[in-house]
Amino acid sequence: MSTRELLVRRKWWGGALAVVTAGVVVGVAPTVAGARATAGTTPIAGSALAQTVESAPTHTVAQVRKQFLQPGPGVGVLVVAHRGHWRAAPENSLKAIRSAVRAGAHVVEIDVRRTADGHLVLMHDSTVDRTTNGTGAVSELTLAEVRRLRLRVGLGGDQAPLTDQRVPTLAEAMATVRGRAMVNLDKAWDIRDEAYDVLVDSGTLDHVLFKSSAPVAEVEQFLATDPEILYVHVVKEENAADLDGFTDHQPEAYELVFDRLTEPQIQPAVVAALRERARVWVNTLWYGLAAGYTDESSLRDPAQGWGAVVDRHQADMIQTDNPEQLVSWLASRDREHGGRGEWPSLPKGSVRVQAEDYSPAGRGIGYHDLEDENRGGTAGRQYEGVDICDNNAAIVMCWIRGGEWVTYTVEVPKSGNYRVSARMSSPYFPAGRFSITFDDQPTTGPVDVVGTTSHDAFELQEIEGTQYLRRGAHEFEVRMHEDAHQNFNIDYFQFDRVKH
Repeated sequence: MSTRELLVRRKWWGGALAVVTAGVVVGVAPTVAGARATAGTTPIAGSALAQTVESAPTHTVAQVRKQFLQPGPGVGVLVVAHRGHWRAAPENSLKAIRSAVRAGAHVVEIDVRRTADGHLVLMHDSTVDRTTNGTGAVSELTLAEVRRLRLRVGLGGDQAPLTDQRVPTLAEAMATVRGRAMVNLDKAWDIRDEAYDVLVDSGTLDHVLFKSSAPVAEVEQFLATDPEILYVHVVKEENAADLDGFTDHQPEAYELVFDRLTEPQIQPAVVAALRERARVWVNTLWYGLAAGYTDESSLRDPAQGWGAVVDRHQADMIQTDNPEQLVSWLASRDREHGGRGEWPSLPKGSVRVQAEDYSPAGRGIGYHDLEDENRGGTAGRQYEGVDICDNNAAIVMCWIRGGEWVTYTVEVPKSGNYRVSARMSSPYFPAGRFSITFDDQPTTGPVDVVGTTSHDAFELQEIEGTQYLRRGAHEFEVRMHEDAHQNFNIDYFQFDRVKH
């Protein structure tokens, strides 16, 4: 008996099928339970809604697996959380995996690398430099050396704070997610045999989706070794012919990557044919993965992002950096099963002011910018001096510098005390400082901007204290401190009425 045959047999005797616990009904879009307003001065990770999800409905891996293996028109959309839930914990950490499951993700995507002594650990990059306090290639470090490293907050970076989280092994990751969700292995194709062995030993092969864009013959050879292996084939314009290339071993899903809607793999007839036999996976993480459809475009208007991906392009799996919001949106659109319908829903009386909607009064009255050029280009108001950028469809005020100021108008629906927040991003710690002045009232601040680990990682930061505002229009000025290092972006300001 070969080693592979022995492992397959051990898989069956080792209890590969997860124990089924209580969860949502298969095929019914989940509702978002336990939502509450987040208070305090710390950033609200990944908040595009006024509320964050404290807990989401649970599902079992058996339920998710059953859904995954039932392709075709009318099936529910499965949510794939990218690198775990890195907005809530260090990417690819055990905490990020647990958070992704709590957020309602059906599939958790993780990245796998091999250490110098042959152990499989979770790491996206080929080096540990970005996400830990160490340096060097994963392939040149032993497991013991990797274990001594501490993971950085979120997406990491040189200035990101360290956490108490350590780099997990693949076996530890599978133990964490066992019975709760499926897992997609990225960066793992070249070490697929070693990964397979870990999954069989841990009794979690039935949880996992292997993935690659490798030649079809190579893929089919691997799939032929064990009929229980589940597989996702990545298709871009250059390998679109692979859609018709599989014969004996069809992938269970196709991950379609496209930067233009004219590419062959995303044509309606092609996708419709795929859906008859497999799941259709689309990534909305950033520009270039799904043309202009991104998480940020979805948060502004779902019809320009997730809605178009599902309704126009027939995707039934979406990989996202915002699993909470995607779960919430899917629940809101499922009116048949009691969905809320309207999304996003701000608390009653709350108001948002987009950063690009600054005063039209002109230079020296509506704003002061150190340069007359809009360094953001054509993203917004390109012929004026305030810098407006497009960050994967988040339209933001950018290239912020000390001494600059901008004025805005907010229309308050009811008199009362308001808590003000700003959705911002920056890879720097600290990232900047500003103050806000309302009408002729005393200045609020200073506000120290908290880094988010990336210019594309937006978080809603609450500004300390409250502001009393009467019903009607109010002007407020945002002034950047000259004595502080400034390098951050502002997406919008949010005003939430404080109820006594």
